[in-house]
Amino acid sequence: MEYDRELGRRLLVGGFVVALLGVAAYIALAFLAVVVFAVFLYYAVRPIYRNLARFDLPRRLRAILALVLFGVPFAVLLVYTVAIIIVEAQTILETYDVQDQFLETIITEGDLTGLDTDELRELLAEAGTQASLGLVIVSLGSVVDILSGFLVQFLITLVLTYYMLIDGPRFVSWLLETFDESGVARAYVRAVDPELSMTLFGNIVNVFVTAIVGVVTFYSYNAVAPAVVEVPFPALVGALAGIGSLIPVVGIKLVYIPVVIGLTATAWFQGDLSLLVPVAVLLVVSAVVVDFIPDFFIRAHISGDQTHTGLLLVAYIVGPAVFGLYGLFLAPIVLILVINAVSILLPYALSGSSPETRQRTLEEFTAEGTSDDTRVGEPVPGKR
Repeated sequence: MEYDRELGRRLLVGGFVVALLGVAAYIALAFLAVVVFAVFLYYAVRPIYRNLARFDLPRRLRAILALVLFGVPFAVLLVYTVAIIIVEAQTILETYDVQDQFLETIITEGDLTGLDTDELRELLAEAGTQASLGLVIVSLGSVVDILSGFLVQFLITLVLTYYMLIDGPRFVSWLLETFDESGVARAYVRAVDPELSMTLFGNIVNVFVTAIVGVVTFYSYNAVAPAVVEVPFPALVGALAGIGSLIPVVGIKLVYIPVVIGLTATAWFQGDLSLLVPVAVLLVVSAVVVDFIPDFFIRAHISGDQTHTGLLLVAYIVGPAVFGLYGLFLAPIVLILVINAVSILLPYALSGSSPETRQRTLEEFTAEGTSDDTRVGEPVPGKR
């Protein structure tokens, strides 16, 4: 059998391409969490980026402004939450002196009344200080490693999101026009892209709206409720309600129901059953104003049209359990990809029928005058 040199060269080139793609996939898998967060951030920021086009700003400046306009409120919310947690933890440590309680327990239970308790406290404080210094020295390297790793991943996420905003749609369109002769990939992208955008961006909008409504509701409740049954840290509880809205149906309930249960227990131990009335009002108002109204009106208008709410709920629950924190975003993405693959790609694989499309060259997508607002999966006008 005569050796086909052309086929051999094609196989060699194909093997080289497969090897390169394998290396790229390995690297992407090592930074899977970063890639997932970048995709999520891209779809969350993209509507802001596109709306800035009305001001005739360069696309690079628009991308930076979009990241800043989205990132600043998110950073403020995150810093506020962390600050509240730190302040509350410090308050607990100051209120309940663990060392003194431990010492008193030893003296009481062991009947060590003959000991000089002041001297013993000083010795314990000295030992604790020495142990703390040793712990700080030992763990300093680990802290530096963690912070540097986080900074690197954060910068990679920003860079990926930035270039996805300014070049991503044009690159995807070129790939489709160049390699998608059947047109099935274009149909798949056109179905997946708006669904991802609506789902991920809709969740972000829902988080901020729910958080604002929650903060206003809980502060308004505290303004009229008796002090003993006030919502503790209403701004933090409202922020957590917004974050909980990422999980549809049950997410917000995981925030305000424990608060209501805690206030009910407080009212019960006070022995004043009239305190249960404002707590019941809080439960009803939280269920209607904080939970039902934002979830019903906002999610119904800005969430995806094709993804079943029940399946999305399962994805939000299973994702973090399987993949960790980033699974909260990876699982919905995978769900949308799978649903559209079954409805679009699978019929093509079984029947082989698809609309025809004309291929284009890369120069057509990078020529001068190309639109900055090209949608993913749509051809970019260029030279013929």
